[in-house]
Amino acid sequence: MRADLPKLHVAGITWSNNPRLRMAIVNGQVLHEGDAAAPGLVLRRIEQGRTVWAFRDYQVAFASE
Repeated sequence: MRADLPKLHVAGITWSNNPRLRMAIVNGQVLHEGDAAAPGLVLRRIEQGRTVWAFRDYQVAFASE
């Protein structure tokens, strides 16, 4: 699964108590929860300090830098 995971560069995240105001800059695009960064790779949640992704039947979390 890891070899098939599309490459991600999370440049930054903005977290808010209001989910509609959360966003992440991923591979040069502004994404919100529920958006796809690549086919089959969906940004599920933006949390303080990390993003959580759905890919196939897995959930993967990446810490923000």
